[in-house]
Amino acid sequence: MKIGFFGGCFNPPTNVHIDIASELIKKKIVDKVIFIPIGDYYKKESLLSITKRCKMLELAIESKENIEIDNFEKDIKTTIYAVDAFKLITEKYSNHDIYFIMGSDNFNKIQNWKDYEQIIDKYKYIVIKRNAEEILENKENIIIFTPKKQYNYDSTVVRARIKEGKSVENLIDKNVLEYIKQNDLYKKLK
Repeated sequence: MKIGFFGGCFNPPTNVHIDIASELIKKKIVDKVIFIPIGDYYKKESLLSITKRCKMLELAIESKENIEIDNFEKDIKTTIYAVDAFKLITEKYSNHDIYFIMGSDNFNKIQNWKDYEQIIDKYKYIVIKRNAEEILENKENIIIFTPKKQYNYDSTVVRARIKEGKSVENLIDKNVLEYIKQNDLYKKLK
């Protein structure tokens, strides 16, 4: 089975994340997508707890087939780097054909990651081409994927819109939006 592992903050998960995962499955690039939310020890401003981010992911994928969450970073009490996460995922899912999914913006920065040399050629990647961005490297272990729809927002935009009291109804799942409202996340919505 081909499994795509989609790591990120998912703070909050957006329709972009879910649509891309669904499209990768529909086009048979992978058989399943597993979201891997980063743990609480990742240093990023305004990062909600992994428990809340996982709950939002659960709500966003509730009716989706072959899309799951693995929150193994929840129990790790230290910063975990991609080199470590990739190794743990590879060991846990060793009987499968593994791909790491990331946007071209992140992939273009991969050379700045800890122990980059250990991961760039060792693993297979699905790089989501965003807008007119160029892909840093184009090798045999990289699938460049251009979604049928180009998106002009991400989680940062969603958080900013919530903070400003603007609508995000078309940007995130309605159940995620309701969860954000009920728990007064980011800023209370009306």
